[in-house]
Amino acid sequence: MIRAWMCCGCLLLFAGCSGIPWRPDLGGALRQASRTNRLVVVAYWSAFNSECQEMERDVFSLAEVRDSLSQTVPVRLSSWSNKKFAETYGLSKTPSFVLLSPDGRLLRVFQGYMSEGRFRGMLAAARLNQ
Repeated sequence: MIRAWMCCGCLLLFAGCSGIPWRPDLGGALRQASRTNRLVVVAYWSAFNSECQEMERDVFSLAEVRDSLSQTVPVRLSSWSNKKFAETYGLSKTPSFVLLSPDGRLLRVFQGYMSEGRFRGMLAAARLNQ
């Protein structure tokens, strides 16, 4: 039997909640980012993907990563229902990460599993290009 539950607006399988306040909608996130002058970090995600589950467990559960994301507007979009988003940004796998400026301008795209250090480095580099 597969155990699944909703947490932070997303479906999780066999993974604990990271405590990151993932938004489920890009439009609302962009409005919030514009008001607060924060980057938007979009995680294009599949709860059924082992790399996504590993990142939830090994990366997003870390306090350092939560602290880094607290200065952004984090969004998690399901790969099942957001195919147009993937087409727009050329995403071909999960997990993928799209970083947008507060005005919605594309800053960076990364695809695949990322370690804690690489993920935090991605955020730091995007802030420099903001």
